[in-house]
Amino acid sequence: MNPPDDKTLRPRKPLLRRWSLWLLVGVVGIVALLGAVPSVLGSKWLYQRLVDQLAIEGFRLKVESAQFAWFRPLSLHGIELEQSDRSDRPSSLLSIESITSNRSMLGYLLYGRDLGKLTIRKPKLDVEMLENTSNIEKLARSIENSSLAPKSDQAKTKPKLDIQVVVEGLSVAVRRQDTDEELMVIPPVDLDLHYLALDGDARLIFAPTRLLDEVQVTQELVRLGLGRAVPLLAKSAWFDGRVSLNFDKLEIPLERPLYAKGRAELTLHEVRSGPSEPIVVNIIDMIAKLRKTDIPQELVFIDGSVIQVQLADGRVEHRGVQVGFPKIDQRLQLSTSGTVGLVDRQIDLGLGVPVPLEMLARRESVQQIGVPQVTLPVRGTIDSPFVDWKSLRGESADLLSLVSAALGDEAPGTAALIDLASGVTDGKADEAIGAAVDLIKELRARRLERKARTNTESQNGSLKQIDGRQIDGQEINAQEIDGSGKDPTKTEAPRRPLRDALKNILGGSSPDS
Repeated sequence: MNPPDDKTLRPRKPLLRRWSLWLLVGVVGIVALLGAVPSVLGSKWLYQRLVDQLAIEGFRLKVESAQFAWFRPLSLHGIELEQSDRSDRPSSLLSIESITSNRSMLGYLLYGRDLGKLTIRKPKLDVEMLENTSNIEKLARSIENSSLAPKSDQAKTKPKLDIQVVVEGLSVAVRRQDTDEELMVIPPVDLDLHYLALDGDARLIFAPTRLLDEVQVTQELVRLGLGRAVPLLAKSAWFDGRVSLNFDKLEIPLERPLYAKGRAELTLHEVRSGPSEPIVVNIIDMIAKLRKTDIPQELVFIDGSVIQVQLADGRVEHRGVQVGFPKIDQRLQLSTSGTVGLVDRQIDLGLGVPVPLEMLARRESVQQIGVPQVTLPVRGTIDSPFVDWKSLRGESADLLSLVSAALGDEAPGTAALIDLASGVTDGKADEAIGAAVDLIKELRARRLERKARTNTESQNGSLKQIDGRQIDGQEINAQEIDGSGKDPTKTEAPRRPLRDALKNILGGSSPDS
């Protein structure tokens, strides 16, 4: 017999077994490759090259280290954005200690567009005020002109995702160009915000927070937005004091960020300023002339006053601004309320001006009114405000009615005339004319009755004119109308300090004019 062939005796491997082996090798290779991805992404030679691809003209981004893992949270450490176009000394714009996610790489794959929470620790923003701009605005323009900016309208749409960002220990320093002196420092604050776009238009929603805590008032802070909330500070020559800012609610639509919605409280701490706006300067000069004393060109804001601020429809509304002159009289106060446009810079304000009736009136009953306020409607823009005198009628009527009520029975004729003036001022001309006819009849009847009682006196000696005028052909007794008992014909011009001062104040003239 022939010996058996070795080839015929060796069993052949099943095809399925061979493919299983290759499949196992492939799976192991894929797993090894996937396992190496975090290490590759976390290697500095790779992520720094990726960062370099994000180059922005004039700026350089650096990352000290990165940690990527399938089952551990992702994080970046030592992030810094600096201006690279300054050969003399590179200037840091933003530095961040770390950015940490609450999700791993596997978590991002499982949750899709819901990116969870990012925690940014100890970011510091160094704002440099350049001529008519800042390094922040310069960065924004560089991004718009870089390859990062979307070129098509479709690419410009905000990403459809949701993410929560928690900022721990954000600090801001503001300084002028080429100087190391810090003009303003915002102490570390914490922020909690959400970027939401999955259920509608992209928007940022900020949780309630204390953004400023007794921060020094500076020209830069006013320029960055404080002047919109407190217009009396907008064009001041100098500042002193501190402010605190609490946000109760803030929502910013990213497609139209100037149309943000929110509420805030601004607290003033020993704030003073030197006004340069002509309207305010004229008011101070008027008070100084009435008081016959020198008043420093200084606005002293009520210490601890809380200003309510609201954002809506592209405008900033404020209520509760009060400014006094404590060195002269605690009762002399200016007040403002109204809105300022973020887009068109249009203003619609009410400027409360003190009217020192106690110094203008001769009657004690009117003097006891003290120092009421008349609200001047201020229109125009932040740069060119003006007083809308035509809209002042209602406030004038209220003040005249107050004077009339104070006169009461002491001088009924004067009170009646002031009531008529308040009706005309308030826009009720028809009613005022009708009342004037009745008043004239009543005054005529009183004159005839008085004439009958004093028939022993001559007619020319018993009747006295007011300001050389007659009503319906009949003279009115000056003592009945004026109540002072003095003959106005004995002076070159009748003195009416109350009327003239009110006219000057409400008409925009100085008291001496």
